[in-house]
Amino acid sequence: MSVLEDIEKNRTDVHFDTYTTTWREIIGQFKDNELIIDPEYQRLFRWSLDQQTQYIESILLGIPSPPLFLAQNKDGKAEVIDGLQRVSTLLKFFAEEVFGPGEGQSEPANEHNQNKIEVPSVLVEAPIIGSLEGFTARTLPEQLARTIRYARITIIILEKESSVRARYEVFRRLNKFGSPLSDQEIRNCTSRLFGGNFPVQLRTLAQVPAIRQAITLSEDAEKEMGVEETILRLLAFNFSPTPLKHEIRQYLDDFMVLASEGKFKLTDDIEKQITATFELINQALPDGSAFRFTRGGFSTNLFDIVATGVFRNLKTLDATSLKKLYGSLIKSEELKDLIGAGSNTRKKLQGRVDLGKHWFKQ
Repeated sequence: MSVLEDIEKNRTDVHFDTYTTTWREIIGQFKDNELIIDPEYQRLFRWSLDQQTQYIESILLGIPSPPLFLAQNKDGKAEVIDGLQRVSTLLKFFAEEVFGPGEGQSEPANEHNQNKIEVPSVLVEAPIIGSLEGFTARTLPEQLARTIRYARITIIILEKESSVRARYEVFRRLNKFGSPLSDQEIRNCTSRLFGGNFPVQLRTLAQVPAIRQAITLSEDAEKEMGVEETILRLLAFNFSPTPLKHEIRQYLDDFMVLASEGKFKLTDDIEKQITATFELINQALPDGSAFRFTRGGFSTNLFDIVATGVFRNLKTLDATSLKKLYGSLIKSEELKDLIGAGSNTRKKLQGRVDLGKHWFKQ
């Protein structure tokens, strides 16, 4: 069989259709049990409240959204195979009308049920429209709620005539192909649009041997600009003019933009202080041991405390005192309270930064 014949034969196994619809119609399909999200698949809904709010904000601003990929079953119903986060975000936002009373209406919305689609969303402050904070589908002005419902979205559907193998390959390739950029790689690319020098400065600092050795990330993490992100994390905790109101990803995004716009200056003195901070850490606790528990890889929990603490108290510390204070920190109840379950909550994250500032104060 020639390559042309081989391709032609297998192309007949894949049947697609493309159309546009509205979110109101998609929600209606779900309510009518015509759009299926398997319970196991629902557990993969992982967008934070910040990410959910940003998507709602994108719809309101008319920012284009990638298509949803659906697969049609033999009974004509459709399953979501790519776009779960967006579909779940809209279902959760309109949960009161989707699920009706009694499902999750009396349960207060918070970080603990942010991925429970039966509990109606309460929007948080968005990057552009900060005034969205506190709104729900019920309290949002009807004009805006209507904008969301009637926003159009492109659907690419794998029709039921497609072979089982074709369905498998489409799902596998949509979810596994490509090399997704890390958060820091995205920050680095987008911040260059502002024309500032901050991304270059950050990249240069990340090449300093003492900093790389003190942090000691895996090869993969380094390739994904992990060193740059840890330095950005330290800078944001110490120089951001705004409090930590969002998840850490959004907090770092905002600071990266702020610095790229020139509203924060990474001066020579700050660069020297950063370098001296990691030199001292590496001297007292070499080869990344400062940011690792006895077993395990790099810990952002320890980094938040130790890097911030040393940075803020650099003038009064030396290798001996740092090592002693670090030893007592590892055994402390204060540390135990700020790690483990729920360590990514804003309260615990801010608590770690505050702990570092006073723990290493001589």
